[in-house]
Amino acid sequence: MKAIKGELQSLKKLQKQFIKERDRQEKLAFEKKVTIAKSEGKIPPLSPEDRQIFRQSLRGVVPLPDKNRIGHKAVPLKHPEFYKAKREQAEGELLLSPTKRTKTPHSRKIEPKRHEQQEPNTYLADGVGKDVLSKLKSLNWSVEATLDLHGATLDQATVRFDRFVSTCFEHQVRCFMVIHGKGHGSKGGEAVLKQNVLSWLRHLEHVIAFIPAPENLGGEGAVMVLCKG
Repeated sequence: MKAIKGELQSLKKLQKQFIKERDRQEKLAFEKKVTIAKSEGKIPPLSPEDRQIFRQSLRGVVPLPDKNRIGHKAVPLKHPEFYKAKREQAEGELLLSPTKRTKTPHSRKIEPKRHEQQEPNTYLADGVGKDVLSKLKSLNWSVEATLDLHGATLDQATVRFDRFVSTCFEHQVRCFMVIHGKGHGSKGGEAVLKQNVLSWLRHLEHVIAFIPAPENLGGEGAVMVLCKG
């Protein structure tokens, strides 16, 4: 019996030594992987201790039953070239060619034709059905691009407006929005940008209608514009 007990103790001792050596080898292998990952700029792998903690944190977690749902994929952009051009312009990689306008809005004293019984800050080109305005108000066309002129001077707004609408027309954007503000920050509280933006839009051949934006999109401080299809 003593001999058997001695052999069992020796086996246990060997087993402990084996486990200790295995843990040491695993630790060395893990440290080697971490060193390689860092040298390659990659995220280091999780340590065995971290893996154990993660498994413990998932105890009692039950997978959700299959709801038989259909996975939805992202809808492709309607005009990817337009958004690419805008991103490049924002990053300073692209400068859109200037439009034909060379004078500042101060010198543009032209009274545009107005549609009969037209609401304030609303425009409908001649020959366009009045139902277009109601459809625009009900967001029948989604806004595909937005220009924010907050904080811009009149000269800055002129340049940015020309570049923006040129890009929209070039890429056949049907509906866009211009945020001009309500004039609270200007001298005398006069909405200078708003007046000029609406005037510029009325003189653009491609613009067939515009209305003040819905309250959740800026209200009287923005204008929704519809272009020719």
